[in-house]
Amino acid sequence: MVKGAKILGFMFNAQKVVSPVSWSFEPGIPDRHIPETWVTLMLGTHKDLTNGRGGGREPYISLWDDEGRRLGQHWVENYKYIPDNNELDKHVYKIQHLQNRDPSRTTRYVMISQFKMDDICLAAVQVSNGKESTVWHGDLGEYCGVKWFLSERSLPGKPDLKPKCVWLSTEKGAARSISWHTNDMLGTPSKLEQYKKDQKKYLCESTPRFGWWFNLGPSATPPFYRPPLKYAFDKEAKQEGGMISPTDTFDIKLNYFDKDVAWMYNPAGTWDKMAETENLKLGKRSQYPEPESPEVQQSEASNSTERRDIKRRGFNKDPSHLIITEAEGHEASLVCNSSSSYGWDVASRREGKYCDMTVRKLYDLCDSIHKSNCFDLERKVLVGHGGISARGEVSALGVPKKAYDSTAHWK
Repeated sequence: MVKGAKILGFMFNAQKVVSPVSWSFEPGIPDRHIPETWVTLMLGTHKDLTNGRGGGREPYISLWDDEGRRLGQHWVENYKYIPDNNELDKHVYKIQHLQNRDPSRTTRYVMISQFKMDDICLAAVQVSNGKESTVWHGDLGEYCGVKWFLSERSLPGKPDLKPKCVWLSTEKGAARSISWHTNDMLGTPSKLEQYKKDQKKYLCESTPRFGWWFNLGPSATPPFYRPPLKYAFDKEAKQEGGMISPTDTFDIKLNYFDKDVAWMYNPAGTWDKMAETENLKLGKRSQYPEPESPEVQQSEASNSTERRDIKRRGFNKDPSHLIITEAEGHEASLVCNSSSSYGWDVASRREGKYCDMTVRKLYDLCDSIHKSNCFDLERKVLVGHGGISARGEVSALGVPKKAYDSTAHWK
């Protein structure tokens, strides 16, 4: 049997219902159970959107077992970037279990943190030690309200599956860290049937299962299930199935988790939702020094010009860049109708729509029917209420001016 053939993750269909996905990246799975964890990162953005410098700075990666004991960490080298290509073998991080007395333990909790000034947009993360392999997809982050955008990249070998990507960013309102319980990412039939009973509660309001954080540092710890959850066996998938006591995982029974909490570590596993940065020295620390926070590296919107620029851009990462796409699942209405999308202007040929991401406003593409208040794909401008004159003059009445320096074509 192929190494990763049994992996089942999950994404969301067009109706926002969880759907199983069978996919794995084989070079990111060890041939046998080993005392380390291989973490494969799949990014959603590409070279044109990162100024040719790669997919952004490498993130911090922290690992724990099911008891909440740290196994190991990937600590960032200064100025090292993730390659901007889609060659996933260059995105595999092999993390030795050097922080646990039993290095053979399996990773069950992962936290990925971006505390450098470069943004990254994660579309999928595979986690494996050769014994157990799971995949987290960015669709879950989008569903739970993390800042997100469409992904140009599909799962290798699955051209029709393009997971959303979620931003790890220092910008206000974006997640700097995300954490999840790895085996809860398995998309086995009985597990998904449990989730479908109340998807928001199971997937977004059970924070140890999946959480996102504005300030949580890589040497802090996310919340864990205490005691560890127990699961039934899924006979159909021949893997771990649904939880034996599923409703015990809801946040209302566990605690309330403050997404603004920063740098705190509490070995007892109980959280203080009022914790601030002065909690830095609580409990046992990592063997690594804490990274500088973005505020130390460079103050966010440190002057009035930067603040005005952020306000001008709105929900648009770069108003001078346009994405023209023909792919199913890249409809412009998806980003325009979302309250958590963040990215670039999108023109969808398939849908016949254009989204101005600065204000998340949807327009028709100009055609024989729509001749005004529409987006002209050939000229790459918004056409106002006056339409286009016989001399080819474009009306700007009632629409913002658009000027693009670069265009990406997604298939």
